[in-house]
Amino acid sequence: MPVKFPSAAYYSTMFGLLALCLGPVRPAAAADLPREIHPWGRFEVGAWKIVRATSESVGGTGEVLTTDTRTTLEGLDEKGVTLRVEVMVEVAGKRFRAEPQTIRQGLYGEPPGDNTQVIDLGEQKLTVQGREFACRVAEVRVQGAAARLNSKIFYTSAGSALLLRRESVKIDLEGRVLEELTAETVSVDIPIKVGSAMFSGCQIRTEQKFPGGTSTTLAVFVREIPGGMVCQTTKEFDGSGRLVRRTSFELVDYALRGSLRRGVPWRWPRSSRRIYRLPPDWLQPGLLPDTGASLMP
Repeated sequence: MPVKFPSAAYYSTMFGLLALCLGPVRPAAAADLPREIHPWGRFEVGAWKIVRATSESVGGTGEVLTTDTRTTLEGLDEKGVTLRVEVMVEVAGKRFRAEPQTIRQGLYGEPPGDNTQVIDLGEQKLTVQGREFACRVAEVRVQGAAARLNSKIFYTSAGSALLLRRESVKIDLEGRVLEELTAETVSVDIPIKVGSAMFSGCQIRTEQKFPGGTSTTLAVFVREIPGGMVCQTTKEFDGSGRLVRRTSFELVDYALRGSLRRGVPWRWPRSSRRIYRLPPDWLQPGLLPDTGASLMP
């Protein structure tokens, strides 16, 4: 059977939410934006993470697709980041590896060469869980070769969630709406345990609308984790509102530097039952008690 490697929609889910855990932004020209607004921008080159996605189609065959994605920070400058993405897919008990991809992104996740403009819209207050935040509001305009993306972002310097709300619309050159997105922080300063360490995180709810359907995502972000996302669930609906696919994402492992691993112990149980192995070249042997231990479903 032909192998179904992740589609553009998968990469959109993996990387399209990058701006949701941005750090503080100065309203300024795009060239002056601090690189820390990108969730990979505060880490050293060589930092990496592995995320496992389990996707199930609803109705029909009920096919389950398991995808492990290893993302490595390969480059970093004031205009953006360079990421190496390696993907392994498991279908019907068989595993397949796609060719690695190198992705260059601007600070807002935009492709290189796109024209980005940031406009200061002043101050506004937002309330999350009964707690009021004084926000700066900025409009971000990204003009690409085939479409333009207009976003309004609300950000603050207080709490674990610096970006509290984002409203975006993507329009093609003929004026047709390709995507509408609303993301809002619904919980802040949540205690999150990752491995043996405790962090303060936030939960973000995202609603996306496409010409053929919609999707709803709930995600937990921690700024101290490369790429931000720790766990996430996504439901996709067709144009009639029928659920067609659900996907869960989990952090499997990460490293703040290429030589320092921070394992997520619950994903490496000390058990003789070995049902799944990550590629050995994705891991650095000896830095965890057992790098070949099973990943429990």
